[in-house]
Amino acid sequence: MKEELLKDFIKNLEIAGGEVLEKIDNDWYLVEAHFGVAENGAVWINDYSKELFLSEKVAAKMPKIIYPTMHEAIKHINTPGVFISGPSKTADVESFLVFGAHGPMRFGIIFED
Repeated sequence: MKEELLKDFIKNLEIAGGEVLEKIDNDWYLVEAHFGVAENGAVWINDYSKELFLSEKVAAKMPKIIYPTMHEAIKHINTPGVFISGPSKTADVESFLVFGAHGPMRFGIIFED
């Protein structure tokens, strides 16, 4: 079942515009994620630095801890933080799609061994 949760997490992360990375280049802002959520591809991050919200490329290093749903995931939150699932998008202005409207233009995950 754990492998199935990981597959669902990766699928939903990619649907949200995120990606799984093999390596993290120097121009990415690196944060630690504590776990992921399979149903929406989100990760829980405790980083509240301005770089998290202002960087064009953000990568989260994360253990392979995946919860099936947000309801299950919130039971494991014990510190302040945010869920991130991929770059935001908007088509409000003249129906032109813009990525990274409220944060990074690219968001990636790299799994810890």
